[in-house]
Formats: sequence, structure tokens, C-alpha cells
Amino acid sequence: MVVADVDDVLDEIGFGCMQALMVFTCSLTCVFLNDEIMGVGLVAVDIACEFSLSNNQLSLLSIAAFAGLILTSHYSGYLTDKIGRRTIMLYSMVLAMVSSIISILMPSFYFFLFWRFMTGLLISGVSVNNITYISEFTKVKLQSVVVNIMCFAFAFGAIYVPVVSHFLSPLNRILFSWGNFHLRAWRLNMLLNSTPGFLAIALMWILPETAKFLLSVGKVDRAYETLDRLCLKNRGKDLASLGITGVFQADLPESTVKRNFCESLWYDTVPLFKRPYLKNFLICTIILSGYFFVGNGITLWFMKLRHNMSDSNMIICDMIKYTKTSHSTSKCSHDASNFIDGIILGCAFLGCCILISLLLIWVRNSYIQLLYAMIATVCGFSLNFLKLHVPILIAMVMFSSLLASSIPLISSVLCAVVPTHLRGMAINMSYMFARLSVVIASAIIGNWMVPFCLVTFNIFVIFALVVAILTFFLPQI
Repeated sequence: MVVADVDDVLDEIGFGCMQALMVFTCSLTCVFLNDEIMGVGLVAVDIACEFSLSNNQLSLLSIAAFAGLILTSHYSGYLTDKIGRRTIMLYSMVLAMVSSIISILMPSFYFFLFWRFMTGLLISGVSVNNITYISEFTKVKLQSVVVNIMCFAFAFGAIYVPVVSHFLSPLNRILFSWGNFHLRAWRLNMLLNSTPGFLAIALMWILPETAKFLLSVGKVDRAYETLDRLCLKNRGKDLASLGITGVFQADLPESTVKRNFCESLWYDTVPLFKRPYLKNFLICTIILSGYFFVGNGITLWFMKLRHNMSDSNMIICDMIKYTKTSHSTSKCSHDASNFIDGIILGCAFLGCCILISLLLIWVRNSYIQLLYAMIATVCGFSLNFLKLHVPILIAMVMFSSLLASSIPLISSVLCAVVPTHLRGMAINMSYMFARLSVVIASAIIGNWMVPFCLVTFNIFVIFALVVAILTFFLPQI
């Protein structure tokens, strides 16, 4: 009979039906998160039509939820290391869903903008804690694979929104009036985006808190009970029958004196910026920011860029400038075929994720990131001279999808190099900077795309190249 390390216990338990349910639940949270944050970009043309938005206002709308996420990411990371992964995710999902539904009912743009900001503010508790949660129930060797499979859900979410938009697009010509309130199809679309969240909340009630978190806060007995139930579900026998009578976790912090909130937040954050964590934390954060800057930045504006592109034999920047000065295209024209391009983008994202899962069987995590980043750089650079409609679409889709699909890979690296008591805060802080990069990317596209189009695209290419170079310095996991 022994007291075993929690990672050794997870290796002994293996991956079974209980973890599969956890992956499914976390996947639903990913779909909800993607549809709430990125889904606005896919119906941006219809929103701009209803509210008569300028590019600057559309830029504000695209970054509103990200701004909310940025403001509360660090705090939610602090809370998840103090209160628990599951608890914070559950509260966050419920509050974000309420805020999202309220935003759909708003009759004016700035009220709608405010509630989109509030949705981002409230959803931060689930935004990356789902990755932390599932990684802490998975043995180390499988973490990259499981996190990547869970993040297939982001791709399904990216497909789901344009599919629904495509079938609802005929309703955009039909206006239902309730007094001064107007219901358009994009509002129904956004309501349907919330449906995965309802199921995720229901399933989350029956899931346990992670044993690693419980050990980090001194609840050893509850941690053992959690792992014991997991073992019974997966193997049909308890831990005692395997000779394990207790669990412990290495690298836990020593007990400290009680501090007020600000002092506690400061002392819990400082270790991330000291050895031995500083180098790996900064490299992972910069790479993650690059993935968000290019992958999510392009995706947010993808439908708007496609709406402004013609079928002429020009490079993409000449198309955008030509359409901008042409009076032949109405801002409020509804071409259902544009949503097909959104579906293509989502399918490409899913394909890249599936390929990552296959490559992880034979290839190291960092090598896959290098490969994807180099191909994305070539695709982005090709937009300087490609002229035909189809090659331009393929290059844009791959430029965005290859880097966006790499986000789970760098997230799993970050989970591996940071100890449990700092993991939630590290992940949330890293994602906070990454989301700030999306805000910057959206502002650049919104303000520079027409007057400085080639410069704008090449800024994104440079970021992709920097990411490729930094992958050489990633730790091997």
C-alpha cells in the first residue's frame, strides 16, 4: 500500500468514460464560447445593415467581447486557482448566457455593444479553464491529444454559425415588427448559438472538481475520493485494490500568511515572472498571441472582407479598394453564398485540427507548430500577388485556420510547464495578452485595410513568421 503521486495515479487509471464525458462537456463550452465571441463576425454584415454601422463601429463590435475577456482574464485565473476550475466555469457559463440573451433583445447598437462587452466580461471564467480542467484529469502523455480533440469543438462552432446563417439568410428580407422593436434573422441566429451552453451547464452539475486543484488547496481526502470514483468508473475497481491508499502532488506552494485580495493577487502572480517559469511562460504567451492575432483577427473580419471582394482578376487589395469605391454593391445586400465561404473556413479549421491529432501520434508538439506556422506564412505572403478568386480564398482560409488550430497545442505546452497552483492564472494571463492582440488586429483591419491594404496583410505575415521562429525555443513535451 502506497501514497502515490497524482500523475502516477492518473496513469494507472487511464482514460475512460468519465473523462470522455468531461471532454464532451468542455467541448460544448468551447462551442458556446466560439459562437459567442467569434460568431458576431460571421453575422457582421447583417448587423452592420440593421444598425447602419461604419467600419469603425464594426471594429468596436468585433472587439467588445474580447475587451471584456481581457479585463477579467487575470482575475478569473486568480479565482480558479482559489475556488476551483469547475465552480468558476459553472458560474461563468450561467452569467454569460443571461448576458448574451439580453444583448439579443437590444434595439439600438450601443446597448447591443454594451451587452456584448458584458458577455465577454462574464464568460472569461470558462474561456480557458475548460482546457485546465480537462488537462488535470488526463495523464501527461495524452494531454496534447485530448486538449486538441476537445478543441475540435471550436471548429464545429465555426461551422455551426455560418450553416445556421446560411439557412436563415432568406429571413433577412422579412421584418417582423413589435412596436419599435425589430426582429431580424441574425438575432435568432445568435440565440441558437447559445443552445450548446444550456447542455454544458446541465452536464457540469454532475462533474467533479479536479483532484489536482483539491490537492493544491489541502483537500487531500476529497482529492482521493474523486480519483477513487474515477477509477471505479474506468476500471471497475477502487484505488485500494490497486495498492494506492493516498495521493500527493509535487511542487505545491508552502503555506503562507493570510493576505488581503490585492496582496494575494500580487504574490500569486509574481512567480510567473521569475525563474524557472519566466522564459517558457513568455515564449508560450508570445506564440499564443501570434496565433490569436492572425487566426482570430482574420476570422473576425473574414465575412466582411469576403462581402467586399469582387470576382475580378485582381489581387485581394485591389478587389477591396474597387468594391469600396464602386456603387454596384449595396451594404445591405444579402448573398447567401457568402456564408458558404464561412462554412469552408470552419471545415478547413476542423481539418487542420484533425490532422494535428494524427500528427501527434508520430511528431512532437513543437514540430507541428513550426510546420503549421511556416505554411501559414507562405499562404499569407501569397496574398500579395494571387489574383484568381479561388486561390485567394484558399490562401486566406489556410492563413487563418493553420494558426487558429495551433492554439490548443501551445495551450497544452503551457499547462505542462506551469505547476498546478499557478496553472489557472498562467493560462488566463497568457490568454489575456493573446486577446489583447485580437483587439489590436481588429483595429488594424478596421482602420487600415482600405487605405493601407498590402501593409496590413504583411503585418499579419510578419507575426506568423515570428511565431514560426519562436517555436524553435519551445520545451519538448
